[in-house]
Amino acid sequence: MNALLKLAENMRRALEVVALASGWLLVIMACVTTFDVVARKFGLQLPYTRLQELEWHFHAAIFSLWMGYCYTINAHPRVDTFTEMMSYRRRAWIELAGCLLLALPYMALVAYYSLDFVAQSYRLGEQSDSTVGLTHRWIIKGIYAAGLWMVVLGILSVLLRVIVFLFGRKSEREVNLQIGHVITDV
Repeated sequence: MNALLKLAENMRRALEVVALASGWLLVIMACVTTFDVVARKFGLQLPYTRLQELEWHFHAAIFSLWMGYCYTINAHPRVDTFTEMMSYRRRAWIELAGCLLLALPYMALVAYYSLDFVAQSYRLGEQSDSTVGLTHRWIIKGIYAAGLWMVVLGILSVLLRVIVFLFGRKSEREVNLQIGHVITDV
């Protein structure tokens, strides 16, 4: 059980590193957005479509690269009204069922098909519909696909923690399982 817990923690740490590193994209995106706004204000003749698409790409990249980590810290949307009065152990059983029956199969399927989504974009040389837009659309699609796979890793990390908690007889503190209503710093 200690090995499973260590594996779960290593997955969570890897997702955390990616998420925190990608946070710097917010700074770059803010610079691009500011430049876009200031350039428009002063009437500079620039390819504004490219700037707007670049802003959209940064938004998508930031969202994609945070999804997996957010799952591990329970910062994803969920409806807790059903489970808020239940014991922690019972919530863990619901989390186990939810991971195995809903979250993992669905995300694994979506992540698997995202690979073809990226490959097809690459083969077609997909680019913006605008003649002055960005090229190489497969790059942002690849980042999105990577984000989906990171969600799969996040689900596996939580699943391993749930298994250790339920079957390894470790306390919720030892397992660091964040399920149900959790207040966390992001």
